[in-house]
Amino acid sequence: MAMRIRFIEPAPPGPHVYDNIMLPRLGAPLMGAILAEAGYDVRCYCELIAPVDITDCMSADLVGISSITSTQPAAYQMAEELQAAGVPVVLGGPHVTFLPDEGLEHARYVIRGEGQATMAELVAALDQGRPLSQIPGLSWRDSDGQRQHNPARRACSQAEFESLPAPALSLIAGSERMTLKPVMTQWGCPFDCEFCTVTAMFSRRVRYRRNSQILAELAALDASRVFFHDDNFVVSKARTGGLLRSMIQAGLTPGWFAQVRADTVYLPGCSREPDHDFLALMKAAGCQMVMVGFESTSDDTLRQMNKKLRVRDIIDAVRLFHDHDILVHGMFVAGADTDRADQAGQITEFARRHDIDTIQIMIETPLPGSRLYDRARADDRILASDWALFDGHHAVMRPARTDPYQLQTSVVDAMNRFYSWRGIAVPGLAAVLRTAPALARLAARGQVATRFPALTRLAIRHRWKELRECLQLAVSPADWYQLQHAFAVPALRLYGRGQLARWQAQDRSRQYLAHLAGLA
Repeated sequence: MAMRIRFIEPAPPGPHVYDNIMLPRLGAPLMGAILAEAGYDVRCYCELIAPVDITDCMSADLVGISSITSTQPAAYQMAEELQAAGVPVVLGGPHVTFLPDEGLEHARYVIRGEGQATMAELVAALDQGRPLSQIPGLSWRDSDGQRQHNPARRACSQAEFESLPAPALSLIAGSERMTLKPVMTQWGCPFDCEFCTVTAMFSRRVRYRRNSQILAELAALDASRVFFHDDNFVVSKARTGGLLRSMIQAGLTPGWFAQVRADTVYLPGCSREPDHDFLALMKAAGCQMVMVGFESTSDDTLRQMNKKLRVRDIIDAVRLFHDHDILVHGMFVAGADTDRADQAGQITEFARRHDIDTIQIMIETPLPGSRLYDRARADDRILASDWALFDGHHAVMRPARTDPYQLQTSVVDAMNRFYSWRGIAVPGLAAVLRTAPALARLAARGQVATRFPALTRLAIRHRWKELRECLQLAVSPADWYQLQHAFAVPALRLYGRGQLARWQAQDRSRQYLAHLAGLA
């Protein structure tokens, strides 16, 4: 009988930007695809999408738990429960890659770095009774309980990367509920930001999937919305442009979202000349929104982070993306050594002034594997020992120019100001005025007219999810797409306001705020 392999991705410890989108990380379904092809019995659980079937996992021959720093405590708890029941557990992900000894306190095996080959070799060795000492990238405990760290595994080559199968999303329990499908096109990043662990995990050498592979995956997914899971979707414009043109030629242009840098809007090279052709190509291929790591509104902070951007580039990026009808989600960080106490408030005012559609202001967080973590630890500036607090929403590092309590409250206040009712109503009213003729035509049609009383009641009661579902049933797919695009900004801001309220209502958030107040 084939070994039963189960994978688990724990849910974030608190409200998360992807809560309703149900977007899994791709490590587990990628390894699942490799093992399923080898004939093993594989199933994946992502807690954002569906609950973990503990009974199923308890009967597995091996359970792999994939996590990041903020979900590591949940991963450790699961690992201990499974191992107490006699189920061996292997941990993977960036956190245990850089702290494998800690991982081995809770599980028998730890996979470090790019884990697909290591996982396949571990399963084969366990299945066939072979020794583990020759598996690169594996940390493990031997029969005497001693920790063993095999040599590191080199990053996979371009040819090896191309040979990987597409992540098998169908192996994820509840995957049919996913409305936004993730697609990975490359690994690695040529940049080297101080706070980031991507280069330490996947190296600075970028490896790409072939266009034909990505097109085949898009065709198989048959998704209306796609998130390109790359840390930076546009590393090479020649490569990305070729992919986008291939998507258009193949008629595979779902609405898509991706993370990009601000300088994507410029022509290649050192020039600040706008690259209108590339931006038009992005839009023609289905781009609806870009998530841009702006990080700061201070040139000094951008320099300290080694971001290789200027504030003027951020301003250009927002304007040029908007010129091509592409929405912008600005990702910012507060609490850097060069930041003053009012930095979060300045970010909100900057975002308003330049009409950034949605924002997130994270607190600079020293994640294991980053140079920032090494520096903060050396300077004894880390304030928290609970890894669940290392989610970017909590001040876990003593800032240089303010106190952690003031930093924490300033970020929350700044986010509340951006996601105020006025911040939602103004773009909502603008969308109504802009689409008034189309809305009038829709309202006059039979299904919308008959459902109008129900729609009104749901709006008055702020039952937005039910309102959305009811409205979607009343209009054609084409009309629904236009409505979604027209009202995307107020809808996303309303969602952001709700997530912010949920975060503030958590006991753990209130307790940690009280802890920081005591420190102050």
